[in-house]
Amino acid sequence: MPPLQSYCQSILCLDFDGVLHRASDAIHISDRPASGPLLAVQLKAQRRLVWLNELCDALASRPEVGILVHSTWRRKFDQGTLAHLLGDLQDRVIQAPAYFVDLDAPAPDFIRQALEWINETRREANVAELTFEEIVVLDDRAEFFASDAELTQRLLVTDPNLGLSMAQTRIQLSRMLDAARSDRHFAAPEVSVGLTSKF
Repeated sequence: MPPLQSYCQSILCLDFDGVLHRASDAIHISDRPASGPLLAVQLKAQRRLVWLNELCDALASRPEVGILVHSTWRRKFDQGTLAHLLGDLQDRVIQAPAYFVDLDAPAPDFIRQALEWINETRREANVAELTFEEIVVLDDRAEFFASDAELTQRLLVTDPNLGLSMAQTRIQLSRMLDAARSDRHFAAPEVSVGLTSKF
């Protein structure tokens, strides 16, 4: 199977805080956090990622959507761990290598660097590049994108206290994902449409 970044038809740039759980709730982990299943248990006990099932439902019929985690959690956890935390969506997570992207960069810069890497791999595979029109950014902090007009146009701002628990936000996300899908690219491999969170 070709790498995900070569066949996805659109990308959801995903924040965690204020999207998958309340933004005001800090996470409490040790300086040497556990990885994988133990970390998931710790975060579940702290009511983190409680709206992950809503994201799974939104993406269940959209196997062509890749996920790029731009959350500030990328500064604390490696991308493999972030992918694991997304449960059954983990195979959708595009993991740009640290030698190509600055994991400490502001979200707009990180997204642009990741898109550049994605398109470099697509050029090598003779696949059409993705454009900003094929990106949806899901975040609760519009001010982080204020200086980037292209990404601001692709931004869906969530209520930091309600995130994806709001039906209207999920409806708007579905509309934006449908509009972002391009038929110019290879079809994604078949995946199960019954995604549920393992979290």
